[in-house]
Amino acid sequence: MFTNRSMAGKQLAEKIDCFFDTLEGADRRSNLLVVGLPRGGVPVALEVARKFCCPLEIIVAKKLPYPGQPECAIGAVSSCGVVVLSPDVPKDYQWRTYIEGQRQTLLKQTNQAELQFYQHAGRLASPFIGKTVVVVDDGIATGMTAAAALESVKQRGAAYVLMAAPVMSREGYNHLSRYCDDVVALITPPDFRSVGQYYLDFEQTSDQEVINDLQQNMLFGPNPTQQYKK
Repeated sequence: MFTNRSMAGKQLAEKIDCFFDTLEGADRRSNLLVVGLPRGGVPVALEVARKFCCPLEIIVAKKLPYPGQPECAIGAVSSCGVVVLSPDVPKDYQWRTYIEGQRQTLLKQTNQAELQFYQHAGRLASPFIGKTVVVVDDGIATGMTAAAALESVKQRGAAYVLMAAPVMSREGYNHLSRYCDDVVALITPPDFRSVGQYYLDFEQTSDQEVINDLQQNMLFGPNPTQQYKK
């Protein structure tokens, strides 16, 4: 059980640090960038970025709803236009038309949301090319939105991609392992029901908290005047 997202992030940062020690080759800490998934993943990611004194970035992704049942997701769309679908989604023309319409709508929404977060924080995004990128969320159930974010990170030129979260369902863990180089979780409980059950404080993260975390990262990220713009 985690006290809150910040405490979970500190524990996750230590786990990632230990995991990096097990990797062969170049030290992955030397060219590192952390991506938080808004909104709940950002306070977790902030602590990971603080541990490694590296930039904190965001990628916004939204669930692609089943027709007429917005609470049921059949995939996700990221701000980069990446679409990830459940394997059981039909591939006929009617479904392709629906999915393309949703992609265009969600692409506009995610792009606008991401731009506003950076604008209100008074900074620009860092480049991903050649970086080790750690994508962080507060927890993983199905992993749809995280998968879309991981695909986006690869599309933007990351050299190595790690997915990390304090808690993941085993289904989500296995699903995301196909979209990145490695996956790190503090716990993968067999009786997983929801992310919130593993937090004492799981209040919804606000837009302002995301903005504050992006601004706070400017205090300890490397060369902030070169990477960020006021």
